[in-house]
Amino acid sequence: MPPRTRSHHRHRPITPLTFLAASSLILPILSLTRLYLRAHAILLTIFTVVLSLVTFLLYGYDKMQARNLNWRVKESTLHLCAVLGGWPGALAGMHYFQHKTRKVRFLIVFWGIVACWEGVWLGIWRADYGDWV
Repeated sequence: MPPRTRSHHRHRPITPLTFLAASSLILPILSLTRLYLRAHAILLTIFTVVLSLVTFLLYGYDKMQARNLNWRVKESTLHLCAVLGGWPGALAGMHYFQHKTRKVRFLIVFWGIVACWEGVWLGIWRADYGDWV
């Protein structure tokens, strides 16, 4: 039997922060679904999904650039993508690529953005859609 080789990918442990991050996606998913079903807001749904995907890929690109010691994506650009609504993709990218997970100043700004968006999604969840239709 050939010797076992180690995988290049480290196991990403489930931590309280991982649980918090995953939990922060529940309200946006429920609110966006409710908004779509009640107000037929397909453009907002598409925008949120596409921007999250772009942001996720941007985190992957920045991680690759960091490994290769090349020019990096500005932190302000990563935060701008999160502010515009791509924070779920940023959250997924941070976890998947293990990128920007130790820079305290970056994380404080990022989690502030997430908290603001949670407030937006809570407002959408509680909204009366009668005026929107």
